[in-house]
Amino acid sequence: MDILIKGPGEVTVCLVDRAGKSMLRETLRVFGSQTVSARRPIELELETSKGKMRVSPVLVFCGDKQTVTFDGKEPAAFTRHRCKEIGCTDKEAEAAARGEIHHLPRNAPVRSSFASLPRP
Repeated sequence: MDILIKGPGEVTVCLVDRAGKSMLRETLRVFGSQTVSARRPIELELETSKGKMRVSPVLVFCGDKQTVTFDGKEPAAFTRHRCKEIGCTDKEAEAAARGEIHHLPRNAPVRSSFASLPRP
């Protein structure tokens, strides 16, 4: 799946399991002009000690001047559909679509990615 970010700023995406629990949190920062865009491919399965775990991306935060899509779709719609695919209840899927998830503790590791693209 591809996350496409248009515009400079910071985006936070979590990957949640079928219970709506955040398994990974990633902060993506994009620098450049107002027309800058960045693409971040992600896998929708995490490798765990118990095997593969299917997850859904959840848009938790994005800047006011940014546009974000998940595989070309509005994030809430993509998340709602994917959550139902992996076995979330309707209530959990709707909460995830709103960006409401069981967050990782504040001291949990965070993976950050940076994109700085030249002006056209």
